[in-house]
Amino acid sequence: MNWPSAILYCIAGLLCGHAAFFMMMQAVNGGPWSWWGPLMLGAAILLMVAGIRAAAPRLAVFWLAAIAATMPLAICAAFGTWPLRCWVFSAILGVSAWAVLKVDAAVKHGEVAALLVTLLLGASWAFISMNTIHAYLSPNASNSSNVALLVLLFYWVLLLPTLGIEFGMLAQDSISDRVKGAAPERR
Repeated sequence: MNWPSAILYCIAGLLCGHAAFFMMMQAVNGGPWSWWGPLMLGAAILLMVAGIRAAAPRLAVFWLAAIAATMPLAICAAFGTWPLRCWVFSAILGVSAWAVLKVDAAVKHGEVAALLVTLLLGASWAFISMNTIHAYLSPNASNSSNVALLVLLFYWVLLLPTLGIEFGMLAQDSISDRVKGAAPERR
């Protein structure tokens, strides 16, 4: 991978993580029993770790998984509490990062980790986008502000180029693998 994609992954992960964390703090978004916020936060952290992997490809998978696992603990430390669910979320995120990065290393394309977590982020943003657009277009909408639609557009502008870069890199690697495999062997 190259630096522009690494920077895009890190920025998209950081901003989507901020948005997910902001939504988790709002009581209107499902309360403490909703899994959308933590799922989006975890995917955003994994996308940021994929960006770190793109910037430093020689960094060991263990250290990347450790970075992913310490981020929820750092967030909990900012609030001064260490609840059990924070430790469990941190452990799940560390194991998920390790598993995704191991699959990425086994496939040897380098973009599978970023593609998987961006698809997960896209799926979660699609759900939120549909609900927001439905509420906006509803005939009895209480708040018809365009700000929510602009915020959604901003995040989609981040996620769609990220997906485009990942699919482009995977297609390029696939084509180059086919060309290498189709070339006649020299003796």
